[in-house]
Amino acid sequence: MPKIRAGAVSYLNTRPLVFGIEQGLGADRLELSYDVPSVLASRMAAGELDLALLPIIELARIPNLVIVPGLAIGSLGNCRSVFLVARKPLADVRTVALDPESRTSNALTRVLFAEAWGGEPSFVVGPRDLTLALEEHDAAVRIGDKALFEPLPQGAIAYDLGGAWTARTTLPFVFAVWATRPGVVDRETYEILHASRRAGAAVLPAIAADYTWNGRQYPEIALTYLREAMRYRLGDPEVAAMRRFLAASAELGVIDAAPSIELISFMGRSIPQEHKT
Repeated sequence: MPKIRAGAVSYLNTRPLVFGIEQGLGADRLELSYDVPSVLASRMAAGELDLALLPIIELARIPNLVIVPGLAIGSLGNCRSVFLVARKPLADVRTVALDPESRTSNALTRVLFAEAWGGEPSFVVGPRDLTLALEEHDAAVRIGDKALFEPLPQGAIAYDLGGAWTARTTLPFVFAVWATRPGVVDRETYEILHASRRAGAAVLPAIAADYTWNGRQYPEIALTYLREAMRYRLGDPEVAAMRRFLAASAELGVIDAAPSIELISFMGRSIPQEHKT
């Protein structure tokens, strides 16, 4: 049988989920590649991937997707790698440069301005370079490794979007889930994905020590981030948070309508409790 074409986010926060796969788990079933979230979404929409760690906003844009239960990339409180960076108070922000690598975090920024921060800035896709983005705009969305490791320009303030969401809603936030089309992920593949996460959770110090960004390693920052900021569960609170966020995005017109959240079920076999959390 042809291998499942799987795509994962090319950031540090993905490594605990895919560690086991990288070590050979499911080698006969999965073919794994990496991209930034926006490119993963485009590849999934084009049919180039069968399974992807997909930004959750894409559940409303790519039809007929289902979610692998129990696994996600998320946070409860500050996530430390998704920011709005501004040179002025939020009330004075008139233009926001969206991160070209992002889909979900760009939408979250719009939701937070509408619900928590006030104001109605304009939003345009900005340059990847933060200094240039802040020369052209009042604020910029910044995600991923560059947000985690790159110093802020002098005088800039970073507002953590995960923290702002939890302060507003008391809910966790989910940035990405394993999404696929019906019939692609069977019980064995599901077990491989969960075994891969368990393998990664057991070696977080090694993942942090080995990870390189722009030719440098930041093991202490990376380990603190993986242990304290990132959450890889998809339980009832996370599903509730996804519904809340997608409904708010639809109300703002970011998406046409909030999709239903459909998790894969395996008839006749229950999902172990550890996988529900």
